[in-house]
Amino acid sequence: MPAAASDDPPTPNPSALDPDIVEYIVISLPDLASSMTVAEALKGLAESSKIRILDLVGVVTDVHGRYVAAEPELVSALVTLADVDGEVGGILSDDDIAIACRALRSGSSALILVAEDLWAQELAEAARTAGGQVVGGERIPRQRLAQAARAREARRSERGE
Repeated sequence: MPAAASDDPPTPNPSALDPDIVEYIVISLPDLASSMTVAEALKGLAESSKIRILDLVGVVTDVHGRYVAAEPELVSALVTLADVDGEVGGILSDDDIAIACRALRSGSSALILVAEDLWAQELAEAARTAGGQVVGGERIPRQRLAQAARAREARRSERGE
């Protein structure tokens, strides 16, 4: 006999990917050997369920802007991520990596991270419940934030605050 239909909402699958809250981040570093502290921070964020690491690639650029990509298991400074739960890899294409490397200075290195921002899951669910959707986001360059802070301070000074 089939189970009776339930009015209860389906139980969310904690391992299901929420595409509304996936982003990529490029973390510039002097060299991949110096990525150990970043790896430790990523591990902490993953273990505290703030992010889920979906893909991670290390890159090194030469003076001509060409790059070499390395999977995390080939970068000794990223060894701490070996025991982080989850499937890592397969999201970043060669084209994605090439585009991300355009933002790097020649002769530098970086980690390219694709992560699901689990901290934003409640926000994404609320937006969907309201008939909406998280459709974008962008990092604001630190220079722009500093400029905005200076402008705000100048306005306060003009008002005598």
